[in-house]
Amino acid sequence: MGTCISKLKSIILIGVLSFGFIIPAEAARRQLNLGTGFAGSSMHMFGTVFAKHMQKELRIRVTAQPYIGPSVFIPLVNNGDLEFGLTSMVDGGTAYAGINREANKNLRAVARLWAMPFAFMARKDSGIKTLADLKGKKVVLKVTAATAINLMAGAMLEAGGLSEDDVQVITVSGVGQGMEAVIEGNADATPGSLRMGIVKKANATVGIRVLDFEQDPSAEKYVSSTAPGFGTYAVKASDYPVAEFDKLISSMDIYLMVPSNLEDEEVERVLDVLHSKWSEMQKEFSSIASSRIEDFVHSSQIFPYHEAAVKYYKSGKGKAVWDESTETRNQKLLDVWK
Repeated sequence: MGTCISKLKSIILIGVLSFGFIIPAEAARRQLNLGTGFAGSSMHMFGTVFAKHMQKELRIRVTAQPYIGPSVFIPLVNNGDLEFGLTSMVDGGTAYAGINREANKNLRAVARLWAMPFAFMARKDSGIKTLADLKGKKVVLKVTAATAINLMAGAMLEAGGLSEDDVQVITVSGVGQGMEAVIEGNADATPGSLRMGIVKKANATVGIRVLDFEQDPSAEKYVSSTAPGFGTYAVKASDYPVAEFDKLISSMDIYLMVPSNLEDEEVERVLDVLHSKWSEMQKEFSSIASSRIEDFVHSSQIFPYHEAAVKYYKSGKGKAVWDESTETRNQKLLDVWK
């Protein structure tokens, strides 16, 4: 009897020890959280689609958490309190470099996902049709929860031949609040994504007009140099009814970011899901319909990629090419904080 009990104790002890070794590898992350823009924003809409596929494939809970803007959750990603975040490269890059804020040295990119059409918008009954028409008007140029929006708004304004001194500067907390200010008549124009739910709602109620660069060929060069990660975008009215007709506006590249200390295994698993489910996600979120997996590595990068993502692309597991110029660019960004 005593021998049996001893054997039983040994079996239990071995089981406990084995279990202890297995758990960290199998269940290090019981839940993953993804920071996005506010509910109704393009980033949040994509985030919910992405989280659904992640949860299904990884079989753990994945939550898309809305915030008023990236500037709110970028520090959480930097500190490792949030596993993932969706950000424009402008916001992520300026946060990494510490431009007009504390440096977030631990931000890392995983993939460039899509280019988001971005423009100043005004009410149709305002008489404002182009960026030049904003002179003397009340314009949202300061968004406290999205620091990079201020850079982008300033770049767009100057591409239209104006400066901050030429308008009445309006400050709001988030991009959605800017559109609300336009709807209510407290602002004449505000910057934002054409895909935002609040834009569609505003267009259906009061009528919204998207302002363009008047096809100024110098706009692309100017905007790109003023706000890295920010360029121009040829909008088709057939794709964006709020645009009325084909226009040249702005765009910002949206990236998936993570903290530098996120486990390599998690980064690899996320990239596997992005690659295997991209075509399905394109059907569910039309903004990425024309985006290519080959562009997961992109020249608009202004903060470094996660080490595991670099290995993934170098190994050829994905379709994006990690070439010599990419390696040089990435290393220079890493060297910024050495």
